[in-house]
Amino acid sequence: MDPLQTLYQQLSEQLNAHQKNNNSPIISAFHAKSALFDNFLPWLKAQNSYPQFYLHLRDGSQKWAAIGEVRSFFSTIHARDFVKQFNLPLLGGLTFDKQSYFFLPRILLIQQEDAVHATLFVDNQNDSEAERHAAFNTLETLKKQTALSELGQPAELVEQRADQTQWYEWVEKALSTIRSGELNKVVLANRTTFKTVNPLNAVDFLAESEKHNKGCYHFLFAQNAERTFLGSSPERLYARHGNRLETEALAGTALMDENSGQSQALGDWLLHDEKNVRENWLVAEGICHNLNQFANHIKIDELELKPLRQVQHLRRHISIELKPDCSDHDCLTAIHPTAAVSGLPQQAAIRFLQNTENFDRTWYAGTLGFMGPDSAEFCVTIRSAFIEQNKISIFAGAGIVEGSVPLLEWQEIERKATGLISLLNPKFENTEH
Repeated sequence: MDPLQTLYQQLSEQLNAHQKNNNSPIISAFHAKSALFDNFLPWLKAQNSYPQFYLHLRDGSQKWAAIGEVRSFFSTIHARDFVKQFNLPLLGGLTFDKQSYFFLPRILLIQQEDAVHATLFVDNQNDSEAERHAAFNTLETLKKQTALSELGQPAELVEQRADQTQWYEWVEKALSTIRSGELNKVVLANRTTFKTVNPLNAVDFLAESEKHNKGCYHFLFAQNAERTFLGSSPERLYARHGNRLETEALAGTALMDENSGQSQALGDWLLHDEKNVRENWLVAEGICHNLNQFANHIKIDELELKPLRQVQHLRRHISIELKPDCSDHDCLTAIHPTAAVSGLPQQAAIRFLQNTENFDRTWYAGTLGFMGPDSAEFCVTIRSAFIEQNKISIFAGAGIVEGSVPLLEWQEIERKATGLISLLNPKFENTEH
């Protein structure tokens, strides 16, 4: 039997039996298991329930996909309390400016190493007839898939919130503020919008990014059919297993070259460049300082390279043993946004960005992931974009520290944005916007 049909049959039988039970808990969770199937994305493309969520973890093969909403939470405290009370996972995250959104989906699929696990959630506090109807309607779509399509079509630049001249002014303003002692680092970003001839399908776009942007988290989040946020991020915010937390400082950038020898030479230069090494250490130092009150022990590993398709980064892996009473609310509040996407000191950097950048970051440089009773994992939502019909708005940022050069920082954000826009049109692979 087809794996999706298997999941549908198991869940349908449980939901039908549930109607006869008069002693239901507040939240009912029905579980099913099937053999692996190739890709969650054709399934997600066929769905018409919102919100929609997808997360392919960077390390390993685990994938999460979900549709619909049974409960929602706009506070990490309320989300934490729900997870603790019901022993159930929530999906979601925080925008750059720490606006929270977490939700318990109607249907959740999780791909483990050897199987796909499906869970159907029902809220028994809601009107029972309406809730059963909603659950059955969503379950009916579980069997559906829609084939993925090729992207290839021209894309026309329609807007950059900062052109090259404006960007230079922003960087010089940042350097002046750093020299005054108000900041040690600030991460400036730009938003570039392109228009395509035909509407873009966000799931198709993410599928193409998964093919090309290796070594990344791949994520998609749509609260409605009009606008989808997606991306392929190299950066982990944190992964928690019990009281063991893994995080990292990802900062400091050099280009990748078609010539592997040249890429290696650039990587060697990056590992020994004073400006980039200092930038990375500032990020590591900021993370450790913010988590110190929740930690019994912190270990920072040596510098290493994180190579990607267009750029390579410096990375320091950080392992933390958390105190027994530390929660995901504490971790999210303490870490996000890290100095890798905001700056140091954090609040001064955020104020600088609010007074300098001429757009709202919303989910760009935010965090998305899952929060469960025994584990949690969140990525930093960089290398990301919003898709609305035939428009795609791509974000890219660069850390400014003493020694930064405006032209080089401009080239860095252009190359970072190329990692996504070149999926539509290969001509962007080797040219600036």
